[in-house]
Amino acid sequence: MALDLQEHFQKLDIEPDCLPFCPPDNVERRREKFDEVPRYLFRIFTPKSQGTTNEVWTKSKDARSSVRSKVATSMIDIFARDNKEETAAMLYRHLRWWKGPDDNLVSWTSSLLFALIYIFNLHANSRDGSAFEDIYLCIIDTSNFPEHVFLRDMDLIRAYRSVNQDLRNFESLRMRKRRGFSGYFYFGEYFSQGALKIKDKCQIVSSRRLIEHGLYCIRPEFRNFANWKRMENPPWANPTVELREGFYCTNDKSKEISAEQLQVALNIAQVFEQRWRLPIAVNMIAMTASRSRDERVLAAFRENTFTGP
Repeated sequence: MALDLQEHFQKLDIEPDCLPFCPPDNVERRREKFDEVPRYLFRIFTPKSQGTTNEVWTKSKDARSSVRSKVATSMIDIFARDNKEETAAMLYRHLRWWKGPDDNLVSWTSSLLFALIYIFNLHANSRDGSAFEDIYLCIIDTSNFPEHVFLRDMDLIRAYRSVNQDLRNFESLRMRKRRGFSGYFYFGEYFSQGALKIKDKCQIVSSRRLIEHGLYCIRPEFRNFANWKRMENPPWANPTVELREGFYCTNDKSKEISAEQLQVALNIAQVFEQRWRLPIAVNMIAMTASRSRDERVLAAFRENTFTGP
């Protein structure tokens, strides 16, 4: 087994700091979709997460394992695994946040709103229940990584749906609108696999710092979310769809961002190092669902807020 794995690794053209997704020929025609990765992705984690994330590495459950065989298999690309049914089942468990015997995926999202609501989900979750100072937001710049390190959830689902009915059903859910709302149950999820070195390519900030710098002002609903009672499955998807409803208003019907919200967005951006301030500020302002063309916002971006150490 060990010799087979060693031979497999030698055949893989991978960097030691990451494990790219390498689709087979029958998926190759969709490779262009693998390149459609947003520049910035977010991840929420706690000390109780199945995987592990710090300023140097983010690792899947398998990659962080103390079992040598698990670590070895965590270095095999998901598309190179022999048992497609078991791989599809692992993918489905990961998508449903269910525990299982193996999991080599790490989840990211392009939606900061979705990520932030997950903070409150974890805080209220009886299986986690971490304090806000122990719930962290990680932001990465995907342009700093090799190609194909990240893959959209829907593309991986479609690669394995033929061998798993649950994945076919889950794909249908992702493409479905919530009744009475304009938004879909799709939340911009992306995967990395195995161990990914993120040193000097990320910043990690505790949710406590975001709250202390005015997060509840950006979306007042967050204050209510912070008071959710402890439960096994706190809300997450539905509140995201509800809070996104304002995004579908035409610009003439959208409200202006308040002076306080604008200042808070800039204040939160200052919690981050210089290179992350602009994307954080843009995302914070976008979450207010305010007008897209606001001279005060443009003026703020023209100032020196995003320069300095």
